[in-house]
Formats: sequence, C-alpha cells, structure tokens
Amino acid sequence: MSSLQGLGLKFDETMSGWIGIGAKEYVEGRVSGQQQNTPLHFDAQIIIEDLDPFMQLGDHRARLEGTVSFDALGGTFPMEDGFFKLFSVDPGTGIRQMIYAFRFTAKNRKKYYLRGEKWLKDDPGFDLVEDITTLFTTIYDGPDEHAPLYGSGQLYFALNDAPALINSMEVTGVKWWEFYKWHKKAQGKLAFLDFAWGEIRKTYLSDVNPLYETDYENLILSGQVVQDGAEKEFFLVSGKHDKGFPWGDDEIFWDVLLVIGHQAGGYQKYCITDRVLSGMQLNVKDGSYRYQGPIFALPQGYATRFSHMRAKDASLTECQADFTINFTAKSYEVTPFPFPIANNVLAQIATGLKWVIQGILPSEYLLGIFITPHTVTVNSGALTINQGGQTTEYLLVPEKTFGEAERSTFKNIRQPTMLYGYICAVRPLDHLARVQIQSNSLRTARQRLVKDQVDALLGALISRVASKEMLMAGGTLSVQDLGPKDAPSGNGAPLFIKLGTPLLEVNNDHFPTAVFQRRIILVQDPSGETCLAMEEDMDLMRVEAENSTKKVTVAAIKHPNKINALDSVLETTGFLDLVNAAWQGSGKSKAEFAIVIKPNFMFSYNKSDHTTFTDPELVAHLVQMLRTSGGFDNLTVVEAQSTYGQYFNNRRVLEVAEYLGYAIDGSAGYKLVDLTEDRFEEQNLGSYLGRHPVPLTWKDADFRISFAKNKTHAYAYYSLNLKNIYGALPLADKFSEYHTGRDIYHTTMEYLRAFPVHYGLIDAHLSADGPFGVFADPEPNVTETIVGGENLVAVDWVGATKMGLDPKISQYMELAVKAFGKPEINLVGDRNPYRPWLNVPVVLSLFTHYGLDANDYFGNLIYMAGAYMDESHFTHKSKSAFMQAARAALKPLQEAIFLQAGGERTLANKLVSKFFTWLGSH
Repeated sequence: MSSLQGLGLKFDETMSGWIGIGAKEYVEGRVSGQQQNTPLHFDAQIIIEDLDPFMQLGDHRARLEGTVSFDALGGTFPMEDGFFKLFSVDPGTGIRQMIYAFRFTAKNRKKYYLRGEKWLKDDPGFDLVEDITTLFTTIYDGPDEHAPLYGSGQLYFALNDAPALINSMEVTGVKWWEFYKWHKKAQGKLAFLDFAWGEIRKTYLSDVNPLYETDYENLILSGQVVQDGAEKEFFLVSGKHDKGFPWGDDEIFWDVLLVIGHQAGGYQKYCITDRVLSGMQLNVKDGSYRYQGPIFALPQGYATRFSHMRAKDASLTECQADFTINFTAKSYEVTPFPFPIANNVLAQIATGLKWVIQGILPSEYLLGIFITPHTVTVNSGALTINQGGQTTEYLLVPEKTFGEAERSTFKNIRQPTMLYGYICAVRPLDHLARVQIQSNSLRTARQRLVKDQVDALLGALISRVASKEMLMAGGTLSVQDLGPKDAPSGNGAPLFIKLGTPLLEVNNDHFPTAVFQRRIILVQDPSGETCLAMEEDMDLMRVEAENSTKKVTVAAIKHPNKINALDSVLETTGFLDLVNAAWQGSGKSKAEFAIVIKPNFMFSYNKSDHTTFTDPELVAHLVQMLRTSGGFDNLTVVEAQSTYGQYFNNRRVLEVAEYLGYAIDGSAGYKLVDLTEDRFEEQNLGSYLGRHPVPLTWKDADFRISFAKNKTHAYAYYSLNLKNIYGALPLADKFSEYHTGRDIYHTTMEYLRAFPVHYGLIDAHLSADGPFGVFADPEPNVTETIVGGENLVAVDWVGATKMGLDPKISQYMELAVKAFGKPEINLVGDRNPYRPWLNVPVVLSLFTHYGLDANDYFGNLIYMAGAYMDESHFTHKSKSAFMQAARAALKPLQEAIFLQAGGERTLANKLVSKFFTWLGSH
C-alpha cells in the first residue's frame, strides 16, 4: 500500500439554498423557504488531518470550519465543532452519504445545530449530478439532533464552483526541505481524487463496469483471558469489510465474533454483524481495537443471521459490549494473489513508470487479491459484557495470546463470480498463524452453456494461481500453493482438516448473490496440532424470510434407499402431526377426513424413463403410512389430463397411471381419480381463470399433498410443487386453455389461493436435468434425495437451489413469494447442490414463451409433430400425410432425446445424454 502518512489535505466548499422555518420535509422546506425568503449560505473549509487513516475503512471523518449566513437568525456566524464525513454508510440501507454537521451560536445567543446529508444512490436515470450537489438539510433548535426541529430545506453546490474547489485543494504535511515535495503533493491530491472517484464509480457505474475493487481490515486473536482469577480460552474475530467484498455485490458488513470457553466444557458465544458498527474502531497499523455497542449472546445452537439480528430474534439475547485491545502488529510484505495475464501485460506497458504507479496507486497489479498480513502480539486488553444488568470482565493474558491481522484489497472481474474460501488458524503458544485461501468461480446457474464452460475454465485458472497458504512463524512469512485434498508430500501445502460442527457461525444473508458466512471452527492444521480458526465461506441456500413472518422446517434427505429417505423427511418435518392437527380442526371422523395426493405423471412418455414421473412405490408407501400410522383411509391419488391427450390415444389419467404401475384398483390403499373427468362445480377463481370448473375431489379435500418429480422445465426452468399444482387444473387441452388462452403462472396462483396445498414432497431419488428434462432424461441423475415440508414455496426454494438456480428465476416462484410469502426455512439434511446437473438454457425458455406460446396453431403444430410416446401403448391420433411426414422428419431428433418403445437407446441418444452429463459436471 502507498504511504501517505503525515500528509493532509484541505479544500473549500460553498453551498447555498433555502430553509423553511418549521418545515419537517426537505422539499417542502426549500419551497416554503423561497416563499418566506429565508436563504442559507455557508462557506466551509474541509480539513483532513491525515489522509492515510481518512482513506482507510471507516466513516472518513474530517474537520469542518467556516461560516454560515442565515438572516432569519440574525446574520453570519462561525461554525463550531463541525465535522464532515465522506461516503459514510447508513447501516439501515447501505446507502453512501456525505454528512456536513456543525453548531453555531445565533444573534439571540442560542445554540443551533445544522446537519446536512447527500445521498449517493444510483436511481433509474442519470442522477449522479443531483446526488452530489443536493444537501438535504435540517436545523435543530438546540446543540444537537435530539433538540426540537427548527426547519428543513435543501442547499446546493453549484457545478461552476467545481474548478474553484479543486484549485483550493492544498496538501499539508510536506516539509519545505523535502526534495520531491512536488511529487508528495501530487501523490496526496491524486490519492484523494482516486479515492473519491472510486467510491462514485462503485455506486453509479457498477452496472456497466466489469471490474470491482474493495477493501477489508480484519483482526483475529486466540489465547487466554482471566475472569475472577480463572483462565479461559477465547477466540475473537472482528473486521470491517467495504462495499463489494468479496465478489462485487455492492454490500457491506462489519462484525464481531467471540467465543469464551466454559470451565465445564463448551463455549459462550457472542456476535454481531451489521453494515456498519458505529462503536467499532480498528486500526491495524496503530495497533488499536475498540468496540462499544450491542452484541448478541447465543444461548442455544451455534448459528445466527444478519436478518435475525435486525429482527432481534427470540433465539438471541441482546447484551452490551465494551472491548478495548492494544496490540503490536508486525507487517509483512504485500502478498499478491494476482490473475497473471492482465498483470503481465500491465507490467510490460508500465515498466518505466512502475515507481510512479507504486507511489500513487495501492498496487501496480491490475487484478487479484492483495493481502498485507500481520502477526499480532497483545499489550493489554479487556472484554466487558453486560448481560441483563450483570457485568462480566475478561482480561486478556498477553503472553498467552497471539493473532493475525490483515489489510487487503480485492481487484477483480464481476463475472464469473468469485468463489472465495478462507481459513485462518492461530496457535498462540507457538506464535504461529496459518492462512489458507481457496479461490474458484461461483458458477451456479448452468443455463448459458457456452458462458458456463468459459466460467469453468476461468475458475480452474483462478484456482491454480489464487489458492495459497500464508504461514507466519518465527517472525517470517512463507507463501506456497495449496495442494489438492489428500495431496502427497511435495505437491503443495496440505489443507486444514475441519473438526466437528462450528463453534459459532454468522450468516450475512443481506448479500444478493449468496449468503456470506463467517465462522469460528476447530481444525487440525497440517502439523497435526488442533487449534481454533476463523473460516469464511458462502452458501447458495438462502433460508431467510421474504414477505413472511413464518418459520418452517424443510427436510432434504439423501439416502440410497428411497423409502428410508421418504420416512426420514416425513418424520423430520412432523408430517403426521400436521395431518392430525388438520383432522382435529375439521370436526370430522378419520373415515370422513379426505386426503388427496397429487403426483406428477401425465407428461411421462415411457415407463422405462423413471425421471419423468413420481415413483408409484413412493406414493404407495406414503399412503400406507397414512393408513397404518395415521389411521386415515379416505385417501385419493389425483391427476388431470395433459395436452398429450390431444395428440395420442390412451392418455386418460387411469390409462397412464396403470401403464406406469399405479394401482387403479384400490389394492394399494387409495382411489385414483381423473380430475378432468371428476364431478365439478364452477367457481369464479380470479381474473385469469375466471369462471372455471373445479373438480369436487380437489375442492372437498381436507388435506392436499403435492408429490412432485424433480425435473428441469423448458418454460419455468424447473418443475417442482408449484408447477405440479398447475397440472391439477382440470381442462385437458392445457396448451390452448392455459398456455395461449390464459396464463400458466397466474392461473396456478389463483388455484392455490382458492385451494391451498398443505404439504409438498419432491421425488428427487432419480432426477431429470438438461434442456429437455421435462420431456425425457434417458441417462438420469441418481440424486438419491427426497425433499419435503409443509410450505410449497419453501420446499421448492430448497429444490431449485439444489439445482444451482436462483429460485425466483421461475415466474411460479416470483409470483408465489409475492402472493404467499417465503417463510424462513429451517433446513435439515443435505444442502449441497446436485452434481452433475445441467439447467435449461435461457434461450430455450424465451423460445417457449415467445415462440411456441405466441400462436396457438403454431405451438400445437410443433408439439403434435415433435411429441414422442411409447407408441406400443400410446398411438398418435393424426393420420394426415402432412403430419406423418413432419413426424418422420423429426424422428432423428426424437431418437436423440427419448428412449425407444421397449426402453432401448439409440447411439444418438447415448451421445447426446453423455454430452449433457458432461456439460453438467463441468
């Protein structure tokens, strides 16, 4: 990092506008101020004492001096106790602010307090000029912002004053005898302008800028504390992470994580995370750390979330913390994890100017991770926690405490999104700290086939050059590549072995891309020693609530035995308790209490391809469990006819069910009902469905269960429970009735609103992925998973995330979250994405919506010609020569996608399936 130590900066700024006396709102105040003729003007000088700490992470605070002219209070007055904050962050919104604040004594000898804010927020359109020139201003009738309101309004910086502002910039702290004083002055000005422009660029150009830059400062301490004469183990993590860390998401967080050992075993756990912690000060260079403010204790469990802290969740106990630590930090050389191609080019271009670049910019490298590591020895420190009025003080034992600290910069490309894994382990008695960083690409969607392969290639490159170990021991730093898992000696540094569950985990779930996690864990380091460590990781499974206050359990159980997996899901989620609660609330006998189960099987084409329909053995087991364990016997399996029935014979529900192995004779303990042929009544269900037939079996059910199949879908990207309920709509010609006649998404929401589904299951023991997953997958994914829970939105959210997708990519999910909300999810079981897995390309989804569905005749023609069935059982209805010719022309494509009538596979089918499997595994 460049050294600006000792250099300051000052410059002049003038602002004018109107204050409305008594006005509470800014625009109203400006208008009334113009009408009342109450202008306000100030001439200020902003004084930055030391540029180096000012430009580090924090509130970027400077002095504000000058005069304010306000005739309404009697004239011109000097500013008192003024300060200026440049690009400070509002913790509630994450919006950058410029804050101007000062007191002044008016002619009537009363104190007044002026506070003005500029809000840097990238709204639609080009609003940069308005944001940086408009100061939303409030005056208080007293010495601070807690005093009564005096007035509000708007002040403005005139753009034609910008040259004067820049010309007024003066670098201070340069000694008159310094030979290169012109260079130091230029260094100070350019560093400040680069800092200011960088923040503006991050805010207003992030959508068009393929690069991002961010910083963090972090402190990790491990050792012993004394409380009431007894020594206890502790581990403290605290850091300030700037906007964009670690992958350019434009979010920010500061945090504190602390565990303190019990003498009886176990740990007390405390933590807080927020966008900004106003009571936290961390300066690694100066060796000082202070935190005063709230902190949360975790009486039970080890994990909590940003959203829980914001809501002050009942699982947390709010305490007050006062932490003060003085330490000495030994700095090592900047350790770059560069992306070498771009940096080598830059180095060749800039060889002659390298000393200038190093003097002005943070690094001569263009892209990469640049860490300045430090080892930390403690001089003194105390951790004071007040919980429920009881104060406990822990004094650090300096000789038994050691740590690691970092000041670092990320310079990276936004795509592919970087996968960033980090572990720092500390052995305090050995004065040793070991950091391992693993980088790759966070490639999840697998929808853009070419881009995904490029991302995978870049990820492999990044992983090779930016996955390292830093070992700090004996006052020296050694850096080496990380070896692969279980690497033999000499093939890179062996990886940490994580032991047991985390001691403490904080999930920053306000990030849009993924949940950024910070943990305190127990590890075995490569020497075989066991020690505590801090881990940073990310989780694609977003379980926080959206538009909902509910909390539900979803189980995703992976087991090679499908029946065991289903039983575990039902037990974990309290399935029978849910059914019994609904029964008790119905006032009916168990013989009268009607339960319907909606599997997915009407889009199956061949019983040999088990990926296209819900397994009848799983449905039969669910029924038997309801009968034997629950005592319920009014059980019905239901389906509705599909568009395939318009093209092929023998496609009524009972005919397809019998072909696939469902028991249509009641021998499996359930009735089987065709919702298309069921008795019905008409109801007005909404603006999309209108007056619509409702099958009585579905309408009169007391408990509805969806049992979906785990498939990708050419329209909605994935087909799970929400899509499965679309299949319960009764009209047979679904393409004409819903795709082109109404809408497949809103109609489903209206049906769900009228007839709620009480439990959802996903049969993901065998799964269908790839662009044609909804139609066929002759080489199925053996995913060996069953997912289930009482809330369809939550169950589908988990199922879609395990496909590597943002669940809201589907309009079904987007509308369902708006209509019903997404509850907070307590996920039990396997949260890992399916691998291999390939999703539907975006272009295919666009074609189905805007091509096939754009015209009923055209879409039906394509489906009639291209649809394939086991024609030994389902014969094609059309006898026209044209259709037969069209189907003959498409036969090579059909043979490449579908199993043949007897389950055999063509060579083209094997090759296509292998290709898609390869794409999904890379």
